[in-house]
Amino acid sequence: MTTFAWLITGGFAKGYRTQILGITAALSAVGLWAAGDLTLAQLLSEIPIILGGLGLAALGAKVDDAAAKGPRDPRDGDTRGPA
Repeated sequence: MTTFAWLITGGFAKGYRTQILGITAALSAVGLWAAGDLTLAQLLSEIPIILGGLGLAALGAKVDDAAAKGPRDPRDGDTRGPA
């Protein structure tokens, strides 16, 4: 059962989930247009989604697990700013 959860949640792509999400968002909009489900005008209205998805993939934005790092404490030399 844990293997199934690992597969469904994208555990195999750990560290690359954001890039995969960005590429999928961009390709789905273009794919809908290519299949004829969107007109050119509708595709042009999807430009922010396409560029946002490609931006996520290009920047490699990552989401950190804040719980794994613990609380911020400046006395411990943590310079990330206020908690």
